[in-house]
Amino acid sequence: MTSSSPSAPPAGFGDPTCLHAVRESGVCVRCGHCVHELVLNGACYFCGTTDLDPIALSPKQLIPAEQLLRKK
Repeated sequence: MTSSSPSAPPAGFGDPTCLHAVRESGVCVRCGHCVHELVLNGACYFCGTTDLDPIALSPKQLIPAEQLLRKK
């Protein structure tokens, strides 16, 4: 799980009343709602959830190489 700033909420389900107007790497900076843009080994890279609907996530989109970084 990653967050872009120390004050940003953790990635996850977020607030259903939020408009999710500003996102950074697929995560709403206000409430933490994650769109599960990057799925590796069956889990979301940003929030870690494994409860993903494969039908809703397909067709797969190509992920830019600069977004695929190893954790240190």
